[in-house]
Amino acid sequence: MCTVIKIAVLNFDKISVTTFGYLLPTRGVVFSSTSTTELTARASADIVALAQRAESLGYDSAWVGDSVLAKPRFEPLVTLAAVAAATNSIEIGTAVYLPVLRHPVHVAHMTATLDQLSGGRLSLGVGVGVRPPEREEMRQLGIDDEQRGATLNEALAIISELWKGTAVTHNGDQYNLENAAIGFKPAHSPSLYVASAAFDPSRGFPRTIRRRLTDHGDGWLPIAMAPDTYAAGLDHIRELLREADRPVETFTPGYYLDVVIADSESEALDDAREFYYNYYGDQVTYQSDRLLSDAEIRKRGAFGTSAAVESLLAEYIEAGVEQFVVRFPTTDQRHQLRAFSSIADRIH
Repeated sequence: MCTVIKIAVLNFDKISVTTFGYLLPTRGVVFSSTSTTELTARASADIVALAQRAESLGYDSAWVGDSVLAKPRFEPLVTLAAVAAATNSIEIGTAVYLPVLRHPVHVAHMTATLDQLSGGRLSLGVGVGVRPPEREEMRQLGIDDEQRGATLNEALAIISELWKGTAVTHNGDQYNLENAAIGFKPAHSPSLYVASAAFDPSRGFPRTIRRRLTDHGDGWLPIAMAPDTYAAGLDHIRELLREADRPVETFTPGYYLDVVIADSESEALDDAREFYYNYYGDQVTYQSDRLLSDAEIRKRGAFGTSAAVESLLAEYIEAGVEQFVVRFPTTDQRHQLRAFSSIADRIH
């Protein structure tokens, strides 16, 4: 019998529901496969089948990451189309998608198609990437790294207009369109979650992220942020939304959380460390101590016993998180899926 993993909490005079999504290992299957034959088999067994398993366990959404050259993996929208075809009702999303790696007309066309084919199940977490490999990826694809934040904001404005189904004329710093139309609308306007890597309580968000949140954001999806910092960031976002005359109650606070459940914290950290070493590749050669230390790994999520993971989840829910996107940085995805669903049941 399927258990729907949703947690009702009282928040700002309204009943909200905390939901849990699962990040599919679209990069993990690439770096851990030893042959094309193995990769082909795992595309079904470790991507599509895992999405089906997540749906059967009651996860409300399945998500995929994005990279072309920096951290190679399966193309996200194509992968989500396969997931949508193999599932019934689980929501699908990107965590996170890098729209600036493609022309916004292509992005609007592809995402509208995917949303139609999935029956309106698509959400998009969007960002720009911050590490040197992502910046090199942009350089190789002809994108001005120094303007990537402003370029994303301009792209989102175009995408949102094209989703309305009308012709768009746009004259901007990066893109120019004249009476451009993709010919149809998505089944619904996909929610846009604004990704961010950090928030400074004393300075707030950078200008381009503030603009992204107020102009285009339907939700927030940060990573590696302590619960108290998250709460401060969410308060700041709500104030920005009020100043922009946007409704606070329809904005969804999300959080991208790494989780490894094990018999002890040390075992969980060791599992995650091995995963990160393979996942981040060359990045660990120039900052390995920082990326792979226990302290740095702890910043990324919850590692340890079920009780420890459950306790940290409760802190984030108290801080205001309503949508978790959970990545399991370890090889045994099925065990983690089952173990985490049990934790969510207990919280409920």
